[in-house]
Amino acid sequence: MNGITQSLVVYGAPILFSVIFVEQAGVPLPSAPWLLAAGALSATGEMNAAVAVGMSIVACVIADTLWFYVGRRGGNRVVQLFCRLSLAPNSVVLRTKGLFDRQGLRGLVLAKFLPGLGAVMPPLAGALGVSTSHFLLFDGLGSLLYAAFYIVAGFLFHNQVYQLLAVLKQLWLGALLLALVGVSAYLGFKYMRRPLVTRWTPHKTSECPELRC
Repeated sequence: MNGITQSLVVYGAPILFSVIFVEQAGVPLPSAPWLLAAGALSATGEMNAAVAVGMSIVACVIADTLWFYVGRRGGNRVVQLFCRLSLAPNSVVLRTKGLFDRQGLRGLVLAKFLPGLGAVMPPLAGALGVSTSHFLLFDGLGSLLYAAFYIVAGFLFHNQVYQLLAVLKQLWLGALLLALVGVSAYLGFKYMRRPLVTRWTPHKTSECPELRC
């Protein structure tokens, strides 16, 4: 049995809650494999799919609501924080703001499925003055669709999920080393390139935009 599925069998919903909460809080820990594994376990009767979906929604909404109130209280200071943490200053914030401008509150739903934007959307919504009730409604809907998509996929394709997890278990060390090398190379490239970008386009990349409702 793979480590992910074994952890879910032993610890059940609490481990799923913890993984999803940590990811939604901003730590780059992918929760999709855990949701797929939860769906696969539901297909074999080792886990309750409704409990898995419910626990995932609760984890997402709690983490997102915390960020929402950070954005509500911090405003533009939160935007500046994300810009300082980003390797490409203001790019993620601008993409998220653009999504919000085009889609409105529906952007809270779509951001769940867009890497890099999901963590920025809740504080951005708070900074832009979105009402708490509207935020909870759309964030809850996005969390439901996000959790249900992966859990249903794991349920329907549980045999393939188990095979994939078995392969990953055998290759996990090599994959981890390859990922570390790839991430290190990417970070090095971005930091080497960043001074050049800042030097040539200081007004566009060195400062973060002011938020306007």
